[in-house]
Amino acid sequence: MFHGGTGRAPAGHVFSVTYGNLGWIGLLIIKKEFRRMGIARLLMLKANKYLLSRGVQTIRLEAVSEISELYRGLGFVDEYDSLRFEGAATTASSETKSISPMSRRMVGEVAKFDSEYFGAKRIKVIERLYEAYPEMCYVSHSGSKILGYIMARKAEEGYNLGPWVCIPEKKHIADSLLTACLQQIDKADPVYLGVPAPNQSAIEILRNKGFVQFSKSIRMFCGQRLSERVEGVFAIGGAMKG
Repeated sequence: MFHGGTGRAPAGHVFSVTYGNLGWIGLLIIKKEFRRMGIARLLMLKANKYLLSRGVQTIRLEAVSEISELYRGLGFVDEYDSLRFEGAATTASSETKSISPMSRRMVGEVAKFDSEYFGAKRIKVIERLYEAYPEMCYVSHSGSKILGYIMARKAEEGYNLGPWVCIPEKKHIADSLLTACLQQIDKADPVYLGVPAPNQSAIEILRNKGFVQFSKSIRMFCGQRLSERVEGVFAIGGAMKG
């Protein structure tokens, strides 16, 4: 948080989170009257310093194009576009034989599967999402092997969907996970999610269900390039936390 003026009124803020060797920065917001004063850069430098002090080797964020040059000036490099989609819940049916509600005992196993694609361990995030909305969490198994999972949560308006992660070769499983999750959402409420542009399978699934892209941001990083398997990330958890 940065304070400005004689009354020490809040001028802006930025948030950061660590996942072991990975750090994530989000919610860089500056009040309109304090913009173009270098505050965003100061907050970013502070966040970077904090993350590096925690042993982070890679820092990632999602940038709107208007301020992407700020991040590039701090050493961040473009990775790929992150697309924002909006749609609605559906009553459409699909093959869900291998889809089941996620249970509390599965969370650790799901987090381990997730780390293979996300590139870092984010079990605390997955635990909190599950504890808040267990009825919107689904997983697919083949024997003892996880094939994919999906989570969603209530937002101020509608629902935010993600993470949604699946073995890339199991596109039909990814589709079924999405259908199962959407069936738990009020049909009158909008559903929002972010999709890595390289995952064309996710884009196809969403468009087939009537979702439309309404905006995009730029995934960026600095430090070591993360070993992510983006082809299996059908939806991110959110711009703030990845």
